[in-house]
Amino acid sequence: MNFKGKTVEEAITAALESLNVTEGELDITIVQEPVKGLLGLIGNKEAQIEVTLKETPISSLLEDEKVVKKETVKNVENNKMPLTEEDRQRKIEKGTGFLKEVLDTLEYPVEYFIRDEGEFIRIDIRGKNVGNLIGKRGETLYAFQYLVNLAANRNDDNSLKFIIDIEDFRKRREKTLDALANRLAKKVVETRKPVSLEPMNPLERKVIHMSLQEHEFVETISEGNEGQRYVKIILKETLK
Repeated sequence: MNFKGKTVEEAITAALESLNVTEGELDITIVQEPVKGLLGLIGNKEAQIEVTLKETPISSLLEDEKVVKKETVKNVENNKMPLTEEDRQRKIEKGTGFLKEVLDTLEYPVEYFIRDEGEFIRIDIRGKNVGNLIGKRGETLYAFQYLVNLAANRNDDNSLKFIIDIEDFRKRREKTLDALANRLAKKVVETRKPVSLEPMNPLERKVIHMSLQEHEFVETISEGNEGQRYVKIILKETLK
């Protein structure tokens, strides 16, 4: 996501205010330093920065419906009071209001559709040229999801989860990962050597694990440090 200002500091301030985060939660890259034109009037260029949300907090909120359900059960076991209808509506308004503000700031002409699934709120975003809102392997999409959850639930222990999708990206990404998992599983069987995938977020690693959990010849494990964890596909012990 890009932001501009007369100075770099002004651009950073605009990003923090728009995204409702602290500077420590962002990775900031200076794209353009401010440039003064002729006599300070012609050819002036504003400072421009590119910001991305740091990976660690994003991964903590990459939850699908099953994870949300487990957390809901846990809240009940901990005797947390369920959200009242008034609280739910207030959180929905805060979350969707924040999302609209960000999309308006970025000047993306999109539509979004809200569905209350009971245990979570699903927001489907649709429009033309929304690839930048998805980002590489969905990184920007997951950042939006994190920020919406943060805006809706800040300073509130009893949270309501939001799951965001853009032009059915999640479904398409899941099909891609499923095909990748099965293709690499075949390679492991043929070569009898383990294969490690690139680092993925928790949700995508789960797709790989689920795709191969019933496989006859291979199994999957997660390795690596937090933020760089990846899936390794290996032969089952009985075949080694």
